[in-house]
Amino acid sequence: MLVTFHSKDYYPITMFGEVALQLIEKMGVTPKVPGAIFAEDVPQALWQLQQALEDVAEPELATAKADEQEAPVSLRKRALPLLEMLQGAAKAGHNLSWD
Repeated sequence: MLVTFHSKDYYPITMFGEVALQLIEKMGVTPKVPGAIFAEDVPQALWQLQQALEDVAEPELATAKADEQEAPVSLRKRALPLLEMLQGAAKAGHNLSWD
């Protein structure tokens, strides 16, 4: 499953479902698709996501050679585009939705 986040004046962001649902839950919203956050609730969702990501442990870098195993991408790094979208939506007063 893929989840696409939308906000006015920002390009759509598509993520794998499992990662998207984790991030939605960390924003303090019931992790279901489709969903939305009203403009007045976006700053709180942004704050909650930032706080939750501070508590997430970064995966250890792989010591194996690059051709044997790829290093995992952390949830913090996967969240960066969504954080930017939330920041823009909070500043402009726009809703955030996903499907």
